[in-house]
Amino acid sequence: VVLAHRFWKKLGADQNVIGSALTLNGRRFTVVGVAPASFTGTDVGVGPDLWVPMSMRGWVMPANDWKENRRALMLNVIGRLRPGVSIEQAQAQLKTIARQLEQAYPEFNKERSVSLVPLEKAKSESLGGPGNENGLRNVSILFLAAAGSILLIACANVANLLLARATTRQREMAIRLSLGAGRGRIIRQLLTESLLLALLGGLGGVVLAYWLGDLLLALMPPTPVPLHLDAQPDGRVLLFALLLALASGVIFGIAPAWQTSRSNLTQELRERATSNAPGRWHLRNLLVVAQIGGSLLLLIGSGLFLKAFHTAQAIKPGFRAENLALLSFDLHLAGYDQARAKQVMRELLEQVRSTPQVRSADLGQSIPLGFGGMGRTVFAEERPSNAEGNRKFANVSEVTPGYFGTMAIPLLRGRAFLDRDCEQAMPRVAIVNEAMAREFWPGQDALGRRFHFFQGAPVEVVAIVQNVKLFSLGEDATWIVYLPMNTQPQGGVTMFIHTAAAPGLMLGEAHRMLRRFDSHIPITYEKTVEKHLAFALWPSWMGAVLLGAFGVLALVLASMGVYGVMAYTVNQRTRELGIRMALGAQTHQVLALVLQQGMTLAAIGLGIGLLLALGCTRLLGALLYGVNPSDPVVFCGVTAILAVAAFAACYFPARRAVKIDPVVALRFE
Repeated sequence: VVLAHRFWKKLGADQNVIGSALTLNGRRFTVVGVAPASFTGTDVGVGPDLWVPMSMRGWVMPANDWKENRRALMLNVIGRLRPGVSIEQAQAQLKTIARQLEQAYPEFNKERSVSLVPLEKAKSESLGGPGNENGLRNVSILFLAAAGSILLIACANVANLLLARATTRQREMAIRLSLGAGRGRIIRQLLTESLLLALLGGLGGVVLAYWLGDLLLALMPPTPVPLHLDAQPDGRVLLFALLLALASGVIFGIAPAWQTSRSNLTQELRERATSNAPGRWHLRNLLVVAQIGGSLLLLIGSGLFLKAFHTAQAIKPGFRAENLALLSFDLHLAGYDQARAKQVMRELLEQVRSTPQVRSADLGQSIPLGFGGMGRTVFAEERPSNAEGNRKFANVSEVTPGYFGTMAIPLLRGRAFLDRDCEQAMPRVAIVNEAMAREFWPGQDALGRRFHFFQGAPVEVVAIVQNVKLFSLGEDATWIVYLPMNTQPQGGVTMFIHTAAAPGLMLGEAHRMLRRFDSHIPITYEKTVEKHLAFALWPSWMGAVLLGAFGVLALVLASMGVYGVMAYTVNQRTRELGIRMALGAQTHQVLALVLQQGMTLAAIGLGIGLLLALGCTRLLGALLYGVNPSDPVVFCGVTAILAVAAFAACYFPARRAVKIDPVVALRFE
């Protein structure tokens, strides 16, 4: 075997591991290598612990040795293209081979072909089937855009501070220029200061990223299949952070540096009295408007995700969520053949059902809202296999007769499976969900209809059941075919245990019962359904938490930006305000004057932010569970919150302005 680098470290990182023995499913293997840390397999997030030669699969799992089975369709081939060969050329050559196989083995390969997909695309699809790469890309773009918005808001805040500082240093720089200092030297000095500030901020961000990466993974609930995700920054991330910090320092430091380097002593003294007049529009004001607009966009996004999370919690999964426990195990991995596996499953069910706390217990092939079941192609019996719309894809799950009662999945029409249905080596009856019944036989009664899998025997529909959520709470109804379980299907089986109360306690008892049968039977997953549903809610919860954190941070930064500009404006207008009060202006008039200036900026920023939000939130539609991307409650509520924050940020500097002593103000410089 070849060990994954992560697994090798878990075993102690022995430098002399090559040649050592390792027992796998009761079989003795020799370690011949350790993969580099950079290689974790070809699937996203699901990295194997070790690799076994394909020729030895039957030795490890004799019950699942499908190398000689031409009906087995779960094998992928990975290869490198020769130099100068395009994907299209290779695809054409492979299709030729596929046609030859179809002619040589028509019973197994009729109407089958091959598809050549770039590895990166295949890796993106591996988490959820074709098309999932778009969802992953959209989520990545969403969080990258949110982080970029925070960066721009923070940089605008820093630029405002630098502009304010530059204004206070204009006399100093004017004197330097009059004494012979060059503008280039002044600009270099000020840019160096802003670059140093940006690099220190970037360093702090990288340190925070190392800590937050582990925290995010720690918040992820246990999954039905162990995931191996790496959230730690690597060399590429560090280089990107360095370049971003340098770019931020230059872009947002150049305006203050340029403004300061243009200082003229005579002009500076002449313009000092008018540079902060209320009618003059400054770059500082533009930056404040941008901060408020960007903050509103982020806050609306976080509000939509919070509402989506609340909505997702109320979505009915279509099956029982209370007092239900899950125990998944795989008898084939322990070396059981089909006959022995069937016996163990029956005896284990009898023991669990005889427990006083258990109301019912049944077996199923797949876990809803886990990683689904096995997908197979279905064909309606009354239509030719190659007819338009007859070749469809459905998820298949084998279940025991009482499964639907245990799961509280309503039987809409027809009958449940009987014990005699499970005695058939090949299934003759099936139960389909209402989505498949409605869409596969439109305008017809699906009950009694017959269909078949690829080159399989006809199967009759004996019942129609309610739809359940199979992959995610926000999905459209997925086609599901339920078949009677004869023995353990490939990939293991899950026991669903409905208890009178405290399903967690019964889960532990079922665990011990299985261990008494055979301590070597691997238990792959055990959870109460309530805890299992936390996995289904995790994406919307994490989106709400992350965007909520971004939104709060944006709100704080925008409030600080407004406060800073207004405090600076009041400071610069102290003499003017003192003259107004000396000439008889009332306190409320001065207060309104200052508030008007700040709230005008806030109103413009809110207007721009609303327009941006109306356009951008439409892109979030696929990521929101049952929430209108233009939800008026979220838009109005978030706008009101940001308006109140902006008012508070304007009020305190304005309040300080009305407390100015006119005599002191007239002497203010």
